[in-house]
Amino acid sequence: MEAAHESGTDVLESETNRFTLCGPASSSEPTLSIVIPTLNEEDGIEEVLQAVIGALRELDVSGEIIVADSSTDRTPDIARNHGAIVTEPDRSGYGAAYLDGFTQARGDIIVMGDADTTYDFSELPKLIETMLETNADMVIGSRLDGEIRPDAMPPLHQHVGNPMLTRLLNTLFDAEFSDTHSGFRVFTSDALAEIDPETTGMEFASEMLINAAREDLLIEEVPITYHPRVGEAELESFRDGWRHIRFMIGEWGRNAAAVRTVIGLFSWLSCCCSHHTTCHSPHW
Repeated sequence: MEAAHESGTDVLESETNRFTLCGPASSSEPTLSIVIPTLNEEDGIEEVLQAVIGALRELDVSGEIIVADSSTDRTPDIARNHGAIVTEPDRSGYGAAYLDGFTQARGDIIVMGDADTTYDFSELPKLIETMLETNADMVIGSRLDGEIRPDAMPPLHQHVGNPMLTRLLNTLFDAEFSDTHSGFRVFTSDALAEIDPETTGMEFASEMLINAAREDLLIEEVPITYHPRVGEAELESFRDGWRHIRFMIGEWGRNAAAVRTVIGLFSWLSCCCSHHTTCHSPHW
């Protein structure tokens, strides 16, 4: 894949970007925007936010935390108490929450991750370091290449669902991801503009990587540790898995139709050339 945009990594290396948590009233411009969707995550959100702040301190950069919240519990209050900017998406869904948060993000580097403690934000520095070292457009935290703690992921997801969905996306879109459904990702704002996601459901995770592959962005993966979640799971395995499959096949089908048209045209031309005569019109 081609070289990455330079704006995000350049700003990270600037000596002027020291640790600052840019809250709702802050006039400082953040370097990193951490976007976290929440739906009744009061049991885990504090631990997650503390890890985010710790990572920003370790990186010694300015950052903002954007919590795209659809909760009915104390989640937004806890988030505000930790300096987060809380938004309220006007549509429901995993993708809708991220789209809402992304529109608020001001940083040159955007981080996405869940609020249920499954992703350890203290590992964020190694994703950022990989971005700096490789000048990548996006860095993904790979669970399947890393460590999955006991009870963190159902065996069906770990050994069947996620590997199958990853292989399907790789096959259809000529990619080489190890974990296409990891929700822990870092990317430049320029890369986000090129990816231009728009789906509102769980298929949002697939759409981002499909579009990134189409744009030939430079993507790196880093092994991470995946932890048991705190709170109730919102996923419905078969429904959400089917949404991913249907979306991927639909996206591939758009290109496949074009490929069939081109193949039909070349077959018709080949027929004409080989027989030196007029062939019947191609059937597509």
